[in-house]
Amino acid sequence: MSQTTNGLAFTSAVVYISADGSSWTEVSGHGASIAVEGGERAVGKQNTFDGDVPIIKAGDRDSVRVTCRYVYTEETDDPFDVVRTQHETVGGALHVQWAPAGTSGWWYKTGAGILKKPGYPGGEAGSGELIMSEFVVECAELT
Repeated sequence: MSQTTNGLAFTSAVVYISADGSSWTEVSGHGASIAVEGGERAVGKQNTFDGDVPIIKAGDRDSVRVTCRYVYTEETDDPFDVVRTQHETVGGALHVQWAPAGTSGWWYKTGAGILKKPGYPGGEAGSGELIMSEFVVECAELT
């Protein structure tokens, strides 16, 4: 197979968040990174007295954690505005969807995930660096 020449850069990505899964807030202008962890399938295995290899069976998949890192601004469309409100609501549901190649590319979406980390801002006075924050959503799966 020949090497592809169609690699993508994440610089055109679009990211949206929603409290209800129908009314979306675009946070692409603040977004700096999306990280996805989890989703591994459990594998059960057991060796027996009669056999040299284990019996293996597929188990369920683990939940998926989506971390969105962004520039904190205190503007009305800052991701923290939406995220903080959901964090202070019992259950803290948050939906996230993004397209790595922009709106014409493939979309990745969570269902109603649980907001695990609201990402309160922090920083250092002397560095001059932008204030960064992040939120973490745990969901059953990505679609």
